[in-house]
Amino acid sequence: MAYPTVSAPYGLKPVNLQGGRVYSGSTRMFPILSGYGTSLYNGDVVQIGATTSTQVGTLIASGFSYNDSSAIAGTIGVFVGCEYSLANGPIYGKNRWQYWAASTAAPDAVGYVVDDPNAYFRTAVVSGGAINGTTIQYVNQAYTGANCYYIPGAGSATTGDSTAAVAISASATSTSAINPLTTTAPFRIIQVVPDTAVTVTQTATSSSSTITLSASNSAILPGMAISGPGITVGSNTYVTTVNGTAVTLNKAVTTAQSSSTTFSFTGYPEVIVGWNYGYHSYLNATGV
Repeated sequence: MAYPTVSAPYGLKPVNLQGGRVYSGSTRMFPILSGYGTSLYNGDVVQIGATTSTQVGTLIASGFSYNDSSAIAGTIGVFVGCEYSLANGPIYGKNRWQYWAASTAAPDAVGYVVDDPNAYFRTAVVSGGAINGTTIQYVNQAYTGANCYYIPGAGSATTGDSTAAVAISASATSTSAINPLTTTAPFRIIQVVPDTAVTVTQTATSSSSTITLSASNSAILPGMAISGPGITVGSNTYVTTVNGTAVTLNKAVTTAQSSSTTFSFTGYPEVIVGWNYGYHSYLNATGV
């Protein structure tokens, strides 16, 4: 991913706390069982092993799938690295690592976790429908306050970074209809990130809630806000589907344009998200 172009998911990155409070970088350390066989990447959601498992009381990968709407007991926060001694002994104390490599033998390993349930995270939006989804999906201001699913990623052993993200729909593709999600899901969209917004201009005609492009444009995707003739500024008018040159909007334009004119489409590939109540284990009355 070459910032500020968001071309791929990169996990969840802590940015601040609820109410705009500064995130100080504080983490809590949780033990990792020596030889634990699943990699934990920087930016992954993690949880504590249940009393019925061999990893009881230790850090493990999240059990969230791409379309989970139910809370998972023990969900503790977001993993941001770990420390442990090398097999041949520590070098000036424990060594620190960007990620936990599966099956590492380290009896003194601990993971750093952003465990504050009021923490907010910056993350990419991807198409739903599969674990390890990497296709970037756009949203816009109308999605603020809506919910989103956690999409686990494969992670990168090269960088140690997560490739997790969030999705608006459990089944959407980059060209299918998406609308703000109001049903239950682990995360809430707090705001869109303007820094990496993508704007595409295209000449088109309009009629009711359909924009007919003068030529198909693969850069125009569902979730993008639209502005132009007949669209009231601040009306949160956005694209719901794209089919060749036919673009369907969530609402009708006020004045149809029978001759070709220029419209602007703006999409936001990144959002700030926070935990929904009951999904973080500190706010869930169910024990692990």
